[in-house]
Amino acid sequence: MSGDPDGYGFGEQLPIEPIDPGSTVLVAGPALSPAESLVRSLVLQAAEDDEASLFISTNKTSEKLLTACRRTDPALDTSLMGIIDCSGQEPKPNETDAALKYVSTQSDLTGIGMKFSALYESLYADAADGRVRTGLISLSSLAMYVDLRKLFRFAQTLSGRIDSAGGLGVFAIDPTTHDERTVNTLGQVTDGRIEVREYEGEEDGIDGEVRVRGLPEQPSGWQPFALS
Repeated sequence: MSGDPDGYGFGEQLPIEPIDPGSTVLVAGPALSPAESLVRSLVLQAAEDDEASLFISTNKTSEKLLTACRRTDPALDTSLMGIIDCSGQEPKPNETDAALKYVSTQSDLTGIGMKFSALYESLYADAADGRVRTGLISLSSLAMYVDLRKLFRFAQTLSGRIDSAGGLGVFAIDPTTHDERTVNTLGQVTDGRIEVREYEGEEDGIDGEVRVRGLPEQPSGWQPFALS
């Protein structure tokens, strides 16, 4: 594959070339598209590469997120995984190796940021070469609880920390729930965008199509992809 040999790769099933360390990308797709599944897949590749993964889950409990992750990878190793559960629902007993932290409400961006910093530092220390992939699912959920200015600063802070640590950030957004100005504003904190849509062809085993923008040495146009 082309691109930075030290970049974050994604396996042969996804038509996305390695992304440079320190980058954050916006994954944009409607709620019924496979956008969130793609975010999970991009981040969960960490387990295959001896890297760590960190999820900020705003619309699912940690239990439901782990269930969704195991649908993506039934043999998932959670020993280098962390989850910040911001769903606001009462946490259930933990039966996983993943490190779990809880924030009582999606509006507490300061609390989320503090938990993120602590968990990222721990994972960074344990991961191979300090490589950590962060998935935020999703900006659209947070936008229901805080104004755009606060959300922009929060996303900017996260991407800045990811950049300085040489990590990878993957932030999900549903562009159909925002005006174009909001999507473009939040997109300013990222290095590129991965757009996702449903696949309308007839080939079996295809989950959707992606188009990468703003990142170097990526395929042009819409590309079909499979998550399994």
